[in-house]
Amino acid sequence: MQSAWLKQNIAANQLVYGIVKPSDTVPAGVNDYSYLVATDDQDGTAIFFKVEGQTVIIKYTSQRNAKLKTKDLTLAQLRKEFYQTRSQKKQVDNYVAGLRTE
Repeated sequence: MQSAWLKQNIAANQLVYGIVKPSDTVPAGVNDYSYLVATDDQDGTAIFFKVEGQTVIIKYTSQRNAKLKTKDLTLAQLRKEFYQTRSQKKQVDNYVAGLRTE
């Protein structure tokens, strides 16, 4: 997925978190999702996500008007891969702290 994009935009303090509102212009099928976008938004990258039970559904695109790609991950998978060691937890917590809200 877009991990380099994510890290780069968090480091530059350009990543914005929000919840899709009815008035937002978004691709079909993400009306009840949250999202991450970069404030400079030069390439149109957007990541939409929501949790359903123990599954995180992620829809993303890296080009304006491109078809959304979908990836499903379990919360257990995410914890195992990204939030297990003290170092990983610190890194993720720092990323979250660096998010801006809309």
